[in-house]
Amino acid sequence: MAEESQQLLFGTDSEPDLQATPRPRYHRLGALLLTCTLLGLGSLVKLAPHQKSLRGNEAGVVQDSLSLFEPVDGGAGRACRGATSYDNQPTYFLVTSAVDLASCQLQCLQTGCQGVEFHASNGRCELWTRPEGIQASAQFTPSVCYRRVGILEPVDGGLDRACRGSSPGDNNPAYFQIEDLQLFDDCQRECLRTAECRGIEFSVGRCEIWTRPEGIQASISLSGFQCYRAVSTATTSTETPTTQTSQTSTVTSTLTTVTLTSLTTTVSMTSMTLTSTISTLASLPPSPADPPSLLVDFRGVDGGVDRVCRGADPNDNNPIHFEVFDVDDLEACKQLCAGTSDCVGVESIGRRCEAWTRPAGIQATREAAGYQCLELVTFSLVDGGGSACRGTSAGDNMPEYYEVFTEPTLEDCQQRCANTTDCEGVEYSGTRCEVWNTPILASASMTNGDFQCFRFGSRPRLTFLTEVAASTWSTIGFDAECRGETSEDDSPSYFSEVTASSLQRCQERCLDLTICTGIEYRPGHCELWTRPAGIQATKALVNSVCLQRPSSPPPGAIRTKYVAHYMPWFVGFQSGVYDHWCVGNAHYQSFLGQYNLNDRAIVQQQLDLMKNASIDGVWIDYQLASWNAVIDIVMEETATRGMGVAIVVDSVTNPNIFIESRDKMIEWTNWPHYYRVNGNAVIPVFQTPDVNFEPYPFDAYYIVRRGGPPPSWANGTYPWVTPSLTVLDVYYQEDHTLSSFAVGAAYRGFRDCYKDRTLITPFLQMLEPTLMLASKYQPEFVQVITWNDYSEGTMIEPSWVRPRDVCLSTCVEENIQPCLTSSACDSGFDPLDCTKPYDSFSGPVDPQCNSTATANADDDLRSLTQHIRAEETGALKVQYHSGMFEQKVAEAFNWYSRKAELEYHPPATPQRVDDIMVKK
Repeated sequence: MAEESQQLLFGTDSEPDLQATPRPRYHRLGALLLTCTLLGLGSLVKLAPHQKSLRGNEAGVVQDSLSLFEPVDGGAGRACRGATSYDNQPTYFLVTSAVDLASCQLQCLQTGCQGVEFHASNGRCELWTRPEGIQASAQFTPSVCYRRVGILEPVDGGLDRACRGSSPGDNNPAYFQIEDLQLFDDCQRECLRTAECRGIEFSVGRCEIWTRPEGIQASISLSGFQCYRAVSTATTSTETPTTQTSQTSTVTSTLTTVTLTSLTTTVSMTSMTLTSTISTLASLPPSPADPPSLLVDFRGVDGGVDRVCRGADPNDNNPIHFEVFDVDDLEACKQLCAGTSDCVGVESIGRRCEAWTRPAGIQATREAAGYQCLELVTFSLVDGGGSACRGTSAGDNMPEYYEVFTEPTLEDCQQRCANTTDCEGVEYSGTRCEVWNTPILASASMTNGDFQCFRFGSRPRLTFLTEVAASTWSTIGFDAECRGETSEDDSPSYFSEVTASSLQRCQERCLDLTICTGIEYRPGHCELWTRPAGIQATKALVNSVCLQRPSSPPPGAIRTKYVAHYMPWFVGFQSGVYDHWCVGNAHYQSFLGQYNLNDRAIVQQQLDLMKNASIDGVWIDYQLASWNAVIDIVMEETATRGMGVAIVVDSVTNPNIFIESRDKMIEWTNWPHYYRVNGNAVIPVFQTPDVNFEPYPFDAYYIVRRGGPPPSWANGTYPWVTPSLTVLDVYYQEDHTLSSFAVGAAYRGFRDCYKDRTLITPFLQMLEPTLMLASKYQPEFVQVITWNDYSEGTMIEPSWVRPRDVCLSTCVEENIQPCLTSSACDSGFDPLDCTKPYDSFSGPVDPQCNSTATANADDDLRSLTQHIRAEETGALKVQYHSGMFEQKVAEAFNWYSRKAELEYHPPATPQRVDDIMVKK
């Protein structure tokens, strides 16, 4: 069968109103709030990010087992650090991905790491391996930080042991809760999610989470069982616990205003006396956004006067960029911002104060009489102190980088910097004050003298400098953007713009892409450069850096798996059973005829074709229990061929599919070749609005079809057939829930025939651009849509165009349906396909194409094979960019549905479309 398939595939034959802009609601500030703001306490209370449970628990926050992990400084809204809150060396941790906190902690348990930092927004999991452990933390809202304080220790050897309480006969049911879990890793994760967990007992399908306060103290011999208890590690915390105290404080500060050019004012935080009873935290570590010095400067953006603040461009006034307050005057507005850790600047007029918190800062303004737009700039201590400033390396200390002055205090030195137009920072020791005019990207440790080095700039700029300084990649250009051969060579085919929350995340996305040679990064912007000749030039741009990737992986290191979406609905005529040949119609005919997939030989031939085409596995569409037998065959045959498999839960014909498929899904996902990511079963979902979702009793990663807001239970999305390459491109650019997991799509197009109608104007010739686009981003999976959906004309299986008036006769003799011909599907569109042979495996195309071209039934499959193999060997030259292909069929929002009878609307004016997708 494999030989026949090989021969078949490779045979030789062949501008807006300012007043109308929506604003957030106002806040009244009393004296107490103003006092707290001045003290910087407004930033202390943060909400912990919601951790989504993979088992459908949408209401609760995922809890951690306090027997195994303890929160560092409260855990929520904290980033892990080494010896101090500024100590964040990249050598301290390994970066992986996890679907939730428990999965991240499980990786830590399995590797023996010191603790974890986890980001729920993108699945980033830092496994801290610093020998001294996690000794500090820094405020960072998107993350949580936990220190490992225990391990799961085998009881009496662990294997073939059942857990008991104080003695072998002590098995009180009150000691544990039972979960229906199939995998040992899932049982461990459940323990990590349970704060009272003291250990676990596991056997296949049963997991006991022990919560007995005294723990597990005994066990008995019992075949097939495993028993583990939580025990404390030898290390102990040396930190002083944070305690909350109430005290009465008199805050005395002097507010000094220095008038400079371009509306520059300095707040030195020392004249206005305010007394109030406040609640403070006794041992609060400094926030990374608030340097030890309290000197804060406000500078006008684009002059500042008669300007309103904007985000990325003059029209970017998104309300999420700022918060509106009612204050007395501009000075109160600045004080409010200065005391808030994430404020980057202010817009002020009268009593109205906009405190801007956009992470990338204020990057543009617009003219508006009476307004003022000011950017906050401040100082940031480099490397925790005790260091001298340097340029790009510890030995880079050119005298032209700075001017030397004598200043009696550090504050005077910083004030001189604030009054200097091009100041990048200061180095201070004794009375020696170096005012730097060059970005400080490094430092040198000094044993003699009290050296301190401070960077100076806006908060986004300081974050940017800190990120660049921590990077180990070679810098091609600082305060510069990447270019090709010359500074003006910026072809869109050279790079892909993607979403990345930080420089490190931008670098990680580059490392995930074997063809990425470097990156261009600035806050809120990440370009992955894939130009074969690399980055050869730069062009000046402030707050942008161009970095060279350290090394490229060898050919064959690509991780992308191409999987075919497989329809098992061809089950042969059976009374009362759905068979697609009996109820569907199609413009196309399979080279295997109108087959019955209960015939194992048919499935074998299809899988042999896929295997020879370098397709890694199949994603099987599942709607009805009557397809179980076919799916069982596919599971068995893919296993023998070393191919992977996943089940696409499809609710189109059965809204209760989750409930009814529970037992079979447990069975199928237990096959060793079922696709998993970080131990979680991959469950694609072809969802409809009426689907009754019920999570399966195992850890799974639910990804839903993109086409509208995803349901709350979804962990991610995957793209489906679309005529818009831009829509597909935007999907790839996004940073998905699991940082190492995204799904691409490749398809020949869409030319449907639903019994007697067509949904939309067909779009074809999409295989080359969708494959090129997928290879540009190299997602973990690329779903080939589809292998054998003949009604929608998306099949990649070898096939040809049916004659229009020939009956699709499979079930006519059974009186299931009248004789269907493809001519019945001409609903006013012109559904020509001039890419496939007409009524034969090889030969001329459809006569109505008025063309002398010839084609083969397996041309699409051959093209797919050549692409995959070229990608695997490193021979593929990816040159895709958005202007390379011209789209001639418009995208309609959420146009797609297999329920054709609900979607059909005949066109008002039928219009012929030629060359639906044309390469320019």
